[in-house]
Amino acid sequence: MSDNKPDWSKTCWRDMLVYQRKSMWREDTLDMLAAWMGMKPGHTVVDVGCGLGYLGYTYWEYFGSGGKYLGVDRTPELLESAREAALDWGNGGTTKFVESDAYALPVEDNAVDIAMCQALLMHLERPGDALAEMKRIVRPGGRVVCFEADNLSAQMTVPHWSLPELSAEEFLLSRKVYLLANKGRIKLGRGDSSIGRKIPHLMAQIGLAEVDVRLNDKVHFLEPPYESRFQRDAIEKLEKQFFDEERYRTMVDREREEFLAGGGTEEEHSRARALGKRYREALRKELDARTYFACALGLTSAVMGKKPE
Repeated sequence: MSDNKPDWSKTCWRDMLVYQRKSMWREDTLDMLAAWMGMKPGHTVVDVGCGLGYLGYTYWEYFGSGGKYLGVDRTPELLESAREAALDWGNGGTTKFVESDAYALPVEDNAVDIAMCQALLMHLERPGDALAEMKRIVRPGGRVVCFEADNLSAQMTVPHWSLPELSAEEFLLSRKVYLLANKGRIKLGRGDSSIGRKIPHLMAQIGLAEVDVRLNDKVHFLEPPYESRFQRDAIEKLEKQFFDEERYRTMVDREREEFLAGGGTEEEHSRARALGKRYREALRKELDARTYFACALGLTSAVMGKKPE
């Protein structure tokens, strides 16, 4: 069902690869994750679904001295930009970008130290097959590492914020939309927004050992006057998510298709969209007045499994 996949070369999708990754992890968390993965200078790392090379430039300081990085993606426009960017960050080692599919990686068996991905499996119809392919290319004792979100669970939580409080009926309707839209997303072959919590079991099923999980300690916290870099980046993300009209309309249309495919009705979706419009207007007003505050959990995990020796 490749026709259901986002065209990541389009502006509204490509922009997401930038603003959603700004301040995604704290610097000390990256240090901890690199040590947890056993990442060392000279390692060979494959980044599956690399996009613009985010994992490459994020972790280059930990393995890039004498190391090798291969970014694999199916979108040639992104790969071209990633190659250009790597001229600046990929010093001291080797970087390469190849157009290919996550289900058929252009790498020999047992060839690399670490195979990793971020926000890839959530878009795949067969995430287990992609994980098995990552396992294939990793040497015995090497690691498969996935950074993925459980967006569905995050959407089910209750934030503390300045926006108007929902009635019980409105709250249940909004959560029903999230739940059924994800069911429809899976049915349509577009992936699974709850994949983050399923990866440990998927890794165990394909025979990876010592499966372990680390939760991103980043919290969506905003309080005027938004002085920190993390808060400024979060404001930019809100502006892009809700007030970039091309992106907003694209996401609303996809949500409707997925909600209906998951068993929802047009009448329910119309009521949910009216509620969403009200919240969008309230958010715009509070952002302009710099009165918006929020504290909400994010649920992005780093999941790692070791290929048996």
